[in-house]
Amino acid sequence: MAVAANSGRAPTAKERQVLEARAARLSRPGIAAQVRAARDALDGTVPSGGLVLRYGYAFRAKPADADSSDRKAPPREQRPPATRLGTSRGAALRFHLMLLARVQANRKEGQPARLHRWGFTVKGAAGEPGWADLIVSEAIDTKGRDGYSTARDKRARSVWSALERLEEAGLVDRGSGHLGRNRVDDFVLLNECGTEAVGESEEYRVPVRGRDTFSLPSGFIEQGWVHVLEDSEIALLLMIACAKGALIDGRYVAVPGDVRLQHYGIHRDPFSKARKTLEWFGLLDVEEVGRHSDGRAEDSELLLNRFRLMTETFERPAVETMVDAMHAQLSRAW
Repeated sequence: MAVAANSGRAPTAKERQVLEARAARLSRPGIAAQVRAARDALDGTVPSGGLVLRYGYAFRAKPADADSSDRKAPPREQRPPATRLGTSRGAALRFHLMLLARVQANRKEGQPARLHRWGFTVKGAAGEPGWADLIVSEAIDTKGRDGYSTARDKRARSVWSALERLEEAGLVDRGSGHLGRNRVDDFVLLNECGTEAVGESEEYRVPVRGRDTFSLPSGFIEQGWVHVLEDSEIALLLMIACAKGALIDGRYVAVPGDVRLQHYGIHRDPFSKARKTLEWFGLLDVEEVGRHSDGRAEDSELLLNRFRLMTETFERPAVETMVDAMHAQLSRAW
């Protein structure tokens, strides 16, 4: 099923430039193959019920400071892990979700991660899996004055940087894994809510579905969407799937602006951009109402824009589907 070309309004001139650049990146040789290779690195299948996450990963029970403005996100330390990890560059959020997916593909509910049992290094090698195989990068082999640097070397550096951010957020413990500047082979995966929310370091265990959990469609991982979406787009998907503090209207959810900002850590600008792109990609169904700039209806704060994840789109190959959707948007009159 093709993504509708007329989803929402047509892109502006600035948005067209962004879509053109994004489509060009995804169309580069080897990207689709990398996405498939990262999926194979799971060495298993995400359960059909989807990737299960505890509420605390996307939703922070303690609200951020009340003086936070919707023009600016709360400080990182006052955000839940999902938005605390988010950046315009870097792979921390995507790498972490792939770590969780690999554990869930190979462990049963309630079982600890026990990453060390896989005997992985960060870098890995040809025929020898490593944590760097879980991420997708535009990096290519290069030769410079300082020597030859492979794409695998560059992905490994991205993993080392990601692990630093994950440790800062209380999501991994590198304590016994500090093996030099560029070696972190024996780290421990912690509860995805973070040590602040849990109250102490606690090794990650596969959540029991339905116990203060929510899930993303299995295709988010299996079809590679995790690798091609931006962090702000993933954060919005997590918020809608979590729906904690939201108003439920059948299959749709509506999240008040103060909840979005103070509990999910998503401020207005990335929210506005992500909801448009996700609708264009066919991942999000939006029911709009007459609204103020923050999405509230003019006559009642209970009448918010409604959102629904389009689960059927997640079951399509991410790279090809996104490229087609972006070209469809670019072909529209503006």
